Amino acid sequence: MVNFPLSLPRFPLPGIQFAIATLVATTLPLAMPTTAGANDYGSCSRRLLNAGIATDEAATACARALHPDRVASCVVGITAATALAPDDVLSACSRDRRPQETASCVTDIHRELGLAESKRVLETCSLSLLPLSYSDCVVGLSRTIELATEESLGYCISAGYQPENVAPTFIFAR
Repeated sequence: MVNFPLSLPRFPLPGIQFAIATLVATTLPLAMPTTAGANDYGSCSRRLLNAGIATDEAATACARALHPDRVASCVVGITAATALAPDDVLSACSRDRRPQETASCVTDIHRELGLAESKRVLETCSLSLLPLSYSDCVVGLSRTIELATEESLGYCISAGYQPENVAPTFIFAR
C-alpha cells in the first residue's frame, strides 16, 4: 500500500512571487482601455453633417447614441450605396440595436439586386432581428425563385424563428 502525504512541502520562493507581482503591475495599465484618442461624438457629428444631415438632427442623434461611431457609420454607408434620403437613413440607424449590420443588410440587397432606391428595404432591414440573415434570405429568394424584391422582402420578414424539438428530454420515473 502506498501512502501519499496529505500536504505537499512548501518551498518559500519569494523571488517568483515578486516577479509575478511585478509582471501584473507593469502590464495592467497597458490592458486598461484609454479614453485618449478620437472623440466619438465629434466624429459622429462631423460625419453626419458631411452626409447631409441637419445640424440639430446630427447633434441629437450623436448625443443619444450609446455608440455614436456605429450610428454614423451606418448612415454614411447607406447614403453612399443608395439614393435614400439621409434623414430617413438616420432615423432607421439611430433606432436600431445593430446599426452596422443594418447598413450591411441594406447595401447588400441594393448591390446584389441592382436597386436604385427602396425605402421598404431600409424599413425591413431595421425591423429584422438578424439583418445579415435577412439580407441573405431576400437575395437568395429573389435570385433562385425569381421573386420580385417586394415579395421576397415580405416572405423573409414574416418567416420568423420556428423552434424545433421543444419537447422536454427528461423522463419522470415513478
